[in-house]
Amino acid sequence: MNIDQKRRLYVIGALLILLGISTYQFGFKMLVIALVAVATSVAIEMLAKKLRKEKQDFTSYFTLPLVVTLLTTPNVYNDGHVWMIAVTVAFGLFFAKALFGGQDKNVFNAEALGIIFMILSFPAYVVNTRTGHATGDLFVFVALGLGVLLVLLKAISPYTIISYLATLIVMFGIFYLVDKNNPNPFTMLVSSNFVFVGIFMATEKSSGAKLPIGMLIYGFVLGLLTWLVYTESPNKEYAAVYTILLGNALVPLIDVLVDKISKKEEVYI
Repeated sequence: MNIDQKRRLYVIGALLILLGISTYQFGFKMLVIALVAVATSVAIEMLAKKLRKEKQDFTSYFTLPLVVTLLTTPNVYNDGHVWMIAVTVAFGLFFAKALFGGQDKNVFNAEALGIIFMILSFPAYVVNTRTGHATGDLFVFVALGLGVLLVLLKAISPYTIISYLATLIVMFGIFYLVDKNNPNPFTMLVSSNFVFVGIFMATEKSSGAKLPIGMLIYGFVLGLLTWLVYTESPNKEYAAVYTILLGNALVPLIDVLVDKISKKEEVYI
């Protein structure tokens, strides 16, 4: 088992702990949603590996479906639309991962692409439901603790998440000081999925910035865009997910600029 596989196992373990908390909050329906998501992911990943004649790697099968599960409202179970989860996982895997060659070759975050597809295709069932979406005091504080543990285990880099959360706190904090009717920054972090998205999506190696300075810039951009989308968009619940794809599109530019500056070369844009 190589170092990347070990890192993925650490992340999967953290997601399973959060799945347990989500199950405690919303009931066993979350396990059903997770089972559908994981089964879909395993089937597609195994088929893709076979078609590419690559060695099967079970550590690459579980992160996406678990992230999608934890960001999805339990209402899809109540309304009898669990099949939406299978479609979401399949779309994300195929268009963001399989088409680019598989694990660690994607330039866009597969989880974000799949969830945005679900939002655009089935808005009546997943938008403005005010349930789920990786929120709540217990969930967020445990996610933060797991994030620190993952950093210590070197499963994820701290640069992006620190820059991301700091930017969110500063932006929401400034406007809260100007007008107390605006959201308190710390209350906002607990009542949103910002922390979860920052830890488990923004830190993805393949779709994020590659150098530490670039990661800091990437985290700042994500935080700024998340604040902007949240304050201006009617669909506040998935503001952080939208900005992941926007940030992914800017990563090549960030990497080129950082590389040029670090080598003290003239930059042309």
